[in-house]
Order: sequence, then structure tokens, then C-alpha cells
Amino acid sequence: SMKHKKPLALILSLITALTLSIPVIAQEGNIPDKIIILHTNDVHCGIDDNIGYAGLVSCKAQMEQVYGRENVTLVDAGDAIQGGAIGTLSDGAFPVDIMNQAGYDIAVPGNHEFDYGMDNFLRLAEERAEYTYVCSNFIDLKTGSSVFLPFKILSYGDVDVAYVGIDTPESFTKSTPLYFQDDEGNYIYGFCQGNNGQDLYDNVQNSVDTAIAMGADYVIAIGHLGMEGSTPQWQSEAVIANTNGIDAFIDGHSHEAYDKKVKNKDGKEVVLAQTGTKLNAVGKIVLDPKNGTITAELIENYTDKDPVMDTFIHALKDGFADVLGQVVAKSDVTLTTKDPSGNERLIRNGETNLGDLCADAYRSVMGADIGIVNGGGIRADIKAGDITYEDIINVHPYGNEMCVVEATGQEILDALELGASLYPEENGGFLQVSGLTYSIDPSIPSSVIRNDEGEFLRVDGEYRVSHVLVDGIPLDPAKTYTVASHNYMIKNGGDGFTMFRDNKLLQDCTMLDNQVLIDYITKQLKGIVGKEYAMPYGEGRISIIYSASAAGNAA
Repeated sequence: SMKHKKPLALILSLITALTLSIPVIAQEGNIPDKIIILHTNDVHCGIDDNIGYAGLVSCKAQMEQVYGRENVTLVDAGDAIQGGAIGTLSDGAFPVDIMNQAGYDIAVPGNHEFDYGMDNFLRLAEERAEYTYVCSNFIDLKTGSSVFLPFKILSYGDVDVAYVGIDTPESFTKSTPLYFQDDEGNYIYGFCQGNNGQDLYDNVQNSVDTAIAMGADYVIAIGHLGMEGSTPQWQSEAVIANTNGIDAFIDGHSHEAYDKKVKNKDGKEVVLAQTGTKLNAVGKIVLDPKNGTITAELIENYTDKDPVMDTFIHALKDGFADVLGQVVAKSDVTLTTKDPSGNERLIRNGETNLGDLCADAYRSVMGADIGIVNGGGIRADIKAGDITYEDIINVHPYGNEMCVVEATGQEILDALELGASLYPEENGGFLQVSGLTYSIDPSIPSSVIRNDEGEFLRVDGEYRVSHVLVDGIPLDPAKTYTVASHNYMIKNGGDGFTMFRDNKLLQDCTMLDNQVLIDYITKQLKGIVGKEYAMPYGEGRISIIYSASAAGNAA
């Protein structure tokens, strides 16, 4: 049962029937038994982690043998080119080369595709990628049209499948707002972020309707939207619930693994799938055009490797192994982003010793009163033992530049409040601190007000953050302090931190963030991270309190 009937074909068959005046037997043309869509998301330069790209290529070849090469498509749902040294050292070019080699057909930009700057990414997409980037809601505001194709239709015999790309409007604050602006600070790119989700739904619906009008039998959305920890109105389930015509939704962004069914605007079930991160699974969606079913599964623990891809990856890695393998320091303790009681990430909603170390490095090397760092900017752990240059780059893969700014106590309080606004949910903007201690009261609802781009405007009620001490002395809202962080947070409004943007810069875009970590460990700590960082939960700079009154109200 083909999904959307092609009106022209129907009319022609009717005309034929009338002219011949004999019963017409419905002709099944070239309809494949199965169409296989393999999908990945949030690989973040994990080129040989878990299944690895060599495993992916082997898996794809296996599918092509079973189902026919022409019936297997490979797509990526974003955040492929950033997240490790291979991306940092090539501005995303080497990961694109690997994806070319893997034989990707279609990709969607994730928020981190923009991390090496807009011009760089547009050049990679147009000139280097042999696959097609699609994105319906990434708009050039000067022309009003999408920067990439909104969707692409691929034909499998007589069955046409449209792939519609969607990228999260969180890209403004989860990459760097500056990348989407002109030199005057005006936004020149948008993600249909307005009207509490409606602009996004309208944009996606328009692309879906257009694809169906152009003859698509199936519409597959490839979204870098996510669920857990993502802005509710921009989550994949919200887009499905507010549209119709999407048959399956391939997701990314939140690093979760799921395949489930979600009801759309008309109450029809839509398959929704995401693979996690760093190739810990390969997604497989099966379209069966003969009986109209769609199924999803996650392929895990796949161990075969394609030898050609394996060689390709090793050759790339060997190219800069010398640089990356240099031992820059040692650590007596394991520095972590995770909760030691399990394997859950902690850096985005709790203090860790690695968070303390990064913030200490900023404050100490830059000579500021306070160091702050967003938990989402701390991307990897450091094991006890030798610390290599690669270890440091993996912690801070963005190559952000260090800044020192003058800020009032009030602005610092607002920054802490924005960082704590989603607690206990994870938030990339959760602040790890140095030179400062603070408490969060989760029983007080957050009253942070943001604009459509997700940027901080003001606090409209009681603060959840209290007991802020700078070097042991209560924070004075009227006093001026010096704050060290990177350009992402100080200048570019990253994670929505706008409160420092117009402030006096004492140091403007100096040393790279990863170099600051190396300098701090080699010079200030004399080359060894020692027992002062032994506590995995850090030194107790951030405490969680529940006020009695609020607890009473809750009861």
C-alpha cells in the first residue's frame, strides 16, 4: 500500500481504463521489498569509539548485500565534525573526509557544526562534503530562504522518500550567537525560533507538504532536536505532535538512545529514533512499501570493521599522533565529568573536580577574582596518570579564547541564576566556579526570562541562587569584580549569557582555553594535579539547599 497516492498516476490509469473499457489490473511497478535507512547522530569525532566508522561501513555493506545497494541510505543527524582533536586540528575537515569515505547520502547540521565559524562550515558543506546537507528551518534572514535545501527526495525504484532536515533553534546559544550575526551584531541567520515553537512547526509542515506535493511517498524527518534537557517546544516529540505527514523521525542532540512511537497532530503514530552518541549504536529504519509498515531498531555491539575505512582512519590519526601524544603533565587523581556513584554525567547539574580545575585554571592564569566555566564546555574526563595534549583538547575541544571582564556582583548573581535555572535538569550553561561559592534552592521555581533566541533578559522573581561568597565574603551586588571565562560566555552570549556582553573587557580573546589548562597544570601546579582535587564531587563550592518554607508549601 503506497502511502501518498500520486494523483496524476491515478488520473492516467482512470483515463486508460475508460478508453480501453476493460478491467485494469493494478500494476505494481518497481517497488522494492524493503528500504533501509541507517542513521547516526552526535558522533562528536568519536571516529573509532564503540562501533566506529569502520564498523558502520561494514554494517552498511552487509545491509547492501541483503537488501540491494540501491535500497540502503546512510544519514547523519548532526554534531559529527566537532568534539575531538581530529575536528579541532582540521576545523572539521577531517571528519567530513571520513563521512565522504563512509558513503553518507544526507546530513543535517547540528548546533556544533557551526563551532569553527559560519564561513568555515558553509565552505565544508558546499565544497568538501560529497553528501548533501539539508535543513528546512536554518534561514538566511536577508533572503528569507533556507541556507541549505529544506529536503531532498531520493527514489528507490518507484518509491520516493523525502528527507526533511531540522536543526534546533538552541543552536544560537549552544554554538555561539556571534556566528549567526553580522559585524554590527544583527542576526542574519535564524532557525524559525519564534512564537513558542509555532514558527518551527509551520516551517517543518510547509516542507513536508511541499515534499508530498512533489510526489514523496514517505517523509522522513532528520532532526537535531532531542528530548531530555532540550527546550520543550523544540523537542522532537513537540514537532511530531504539532505536524502531520511525517512518517518517521530520526533524532539527535540529546545523546539518548531510543526508538518509540509518538502520536502526530492527527493521532497517527510516528516512529522516533535516536542512537545516543559516539557511534555506540547504529540506527536502522525499515520501510516496507508493500505492506506499509515502518519499523526502527538500534544495532548495538556490532564488532566487524571495514578494512579500508579502518586503514583510512588510522592513517589520519597517525598524521597528528606525534602532536597529540605529547605528555604535558601528570595527575595523581582521576578528574571527572561524571557522578562517581554511577556512570551518569554530573558536570551539567553538579560540581565535579574537573569543573573545579578548569575554573581554577581560568581564574589563576588570567589573574581574576572569579573564574566561571559552563559545564557543557567540559567534554571529557582525564584519567589518573600521564596527561597528553589530546586529553586536554578532548576536555576543551572548542578552542575558545580567554577573556577577563569587569562585572558587578548583580551581573555575577544573574549569571549564576541563569546557570541554575534548569536544575536539577541538565543544562550546558550550569556554572562551575572558582573564587566563589554558591547555593541553589530547587524548591524555588526559576523565574529567568529569556528571549526567542534563548538569551537571558532578566530575573522576574525570587532567586534560586543564594549564599554567594567571593573569597569567603558575601557578594556585593553593587561592587565590581573581575571575571575570567572564554569568549563563548563573555562576548558571544553562549548558553544565553548576555549579562557580560557590553562590559569593560580587561583581556580580550587571549590564550586558547586548552592552553590555559596546560599552563595552569604545568606552571601553577608544577606539572602534577594532586590531592587537592581528589574529591570527585569537588570541594563543595556549590551546595543544594531546600528552604523550609518552600518545603512546607510543597507539602
